[in-house]
Amino acid sequence: MELEKKIRGKTAILIVLAFGLYIGFNYWNNIVAIFIKVYNLLFPFILGGCIAFILNIPARFISKKLLSCSDKGIGKIIKKHSTGISIVISFFAIVGIFVLISSIIIPNIIETAAILPKTFDNSARAFQKWMNGNTKLSNNVVNLINNMGIDWNNIFNKAKSIIFNGAGSMLLSTLAAATTLASATVEFILGVIFAIYILAQKRSLGIQFKKLLYAFMKKEKVDSILEILKLTNLTFSNFITGQCIVAAILGIMFFIIMMLLSMPYALMISVLICSLSIIPVLGSAIGCSLGVILILMVNPIKAGVFLIVFLLIKQIEDNFIYPKVVGESVGLPAIWVLVAITLGGKISGVAGMIIFIPMFSVAYVLLRKEVYIRLKGKDLEIK
Repeated sequence: MELEKKIRGKTAILIVLAFGLYIGFNYWNNIVAIFIKVYNLLFPFILGGCIAFILNIPARFISKKLLSCSDKGIGKIIKKHSTGISIVISFFAIVGIFVLISSIIIPNIIETAAILPKTFDNSARAFQKWMNGNTKLSNNVVNLINNMGIDWNNIFNKAKSIIFNGAGSMLLSTLAAATTLASATVEFILGVIFAIYILAQKRSLGIQFKKLLYAFMKKEKVDSILEILKLTNLTFSNFITGQCIVAAILGIMFFIIMMLLSMPYALMISVLICSLSIIPVLGSAIGCSLGVILILMVNPIKAGVFLIVFLLIKQIEDNFIYPKVVGESVGLPAIWVLVAITLGGKISGVAGMIIFIPMFSVAYVLLRKEVYIRLKGKDLEIK
């Protein structure tokens, strides 16, 4: 009887699986279209959940500080409304940071774009003059270059055309992105409102969620799910906090060294590297590339010095700062960090790079725990 029940159960699973595969192979495009429509419909709420998670990190810290206030006078009022006050402070702090970063980067980019044609022409003339008047080059090399019939003016004009055409395309792309951003403003506002509601009622929502799970599932399974969710929340929070701290440290280090070396665009490039360093591994490299291009237009020698400075600071970050600040909190070996970044970038771009590291960390911790339990059950010790 027990055997027949098991066979019926497995048969039912196979039938459902076969039906699912049939639907998937034959109606894949329709299924994807439905998922996209559902995603677009729920996007403001998904965005609100993401905003709530990010806001909750500083809000939780601020709320703890507010709860330590006195029980008398103004302290009593602060403690009573600590949740609301912490949400408001966190929201305006994050908005203020974005506004500050934009006010530093955008005007400098506009100014650089305005002087770029003149700088390019001056650099081209200086380079051509150096080529014509440099006596250190071997006569044979000069003759060889001349015999090749290289038209330097034509080369510079083509390079100039390519750069400015690319700049025009970039400008159009920026305008298109700005238009898309403007059309998504309503969704963003809805997401922010939803995030504030989540944070304001997170305690009651958490209790309702637990009641729902315990009502329809076994206690052991619910305990396991809640443990995984707690681990996930802790890992994501530690990762985001660690990335922000590392980014701030890098920005400060670059600013101090660039100011000491009297490099152009010191503040802008430092803020740019700080902002992009939120993206693990690749962010600071992108910031470095942009910094080299900007400095190169003003002073090619200092661009080379900046590149050397970046490589030195990057070594300090990789060997001392990142392992101490982020590595210990996430607990993911370097090779899996690289795998997480690669897969995340392929699937979801920059957002995937940021999300996949803590996701891999959670999976790594859970898998390691399960492996140790199974090895202990088999009385095995692998060295």
